[in-house]
Amino acid sequence: MWAFYVCMFLLFVFGVYIGFLLGSELGKRAVTTADYWKMNGAAVIVAVLLSFILAGVPLLYGAIIGLLAGCIAGLKMSFGESVGPWKKLDSYFNVNRSHREASASGKGEERRRRRKAGEAGPDLISVAPDRSKKNDNAKNAR
Repeated sequence: MWAFYVCMFLLFVFGVYIGFLLGSELGKRAVTTADYWKMNGAAVIVAVLLSFILAGVPLLYGAIIGLLAGCIAGLKMSFGESVGPWKKLDSYFNVNRSHREASASGKGEERRRRRKAGEAGPDLISVAPDRSKKNDNAKNAR
C-alpha cells in the first residue's frame, strides 16, 4: 500500500517537472491574454482526456495531476504577466514584480509580439560616446 503512494508521489513530481517544461514552451507562443487562457483551457482538456484514457491505471493519476499543475505554472511563468487570479496572488505574496509591472503598464503584449517575431527589444540606455564635448587635452583624446 505504501509503495503505491510513494510511486504515485514520484510520478506526480515527475509530472510537475515535465508539465512545467511543456508549459514554458507553450507560454512563449502566447501573445494575448486570450491566447494564454486558451492554452490553460487546452491543458485542462488534455488532462481530462488523459484521465479518461488511463482510468484503469490509478497509479498514473498522480502523473496526470502533476502534468496539469506543472503546465499551468509553466504557462504563467513564461507568459510574463500577471493575469486573472495570478494578479491577486502575486500582489498578496509580493512576488513576480516584473509580471505585475507588465500587467499594470499594459506593455506586456507588445513585448511578447516582439519576442515571437524575433525582433530586438528597445534600447534602454545609450552607450554611444558624447561627441558634443571637445577634448583639448591630447592625453584624453586617446
